[in-house]
Amino acid sequence: MDEHTAGINLGSAVEPVRPLPLTDLRQLRISKRESQEKFWGRFGVTQSSGSRFETGLSIPAPVAILLKLYVNGKLSDGDLQG
Repeated sequence: MDEHTAGINLGSAVEPVRPLPLTDLRQLRISKRESQEKFWGRFGVTQSSGSRFETGLSIPAPVAILLKLYVNGKLSDGDLQG
């Protein structure tokens, strides 16, 4: 993998992705008044997996990256298919 993967310049050092605390993910979804199916679907995740992420299952790196970008306002609902 080179530093320009997916058109994003990652620089010389890749910082580990630290997702939101689990309670914050659930609270974010609830604050948006969305079902698990709708919320997690925009990240390409099933309702079942989303529920597991909210209760402690480790989130795969690609999903964690999307979540981080979404929470930080770099991606909007319109940017993600759900």
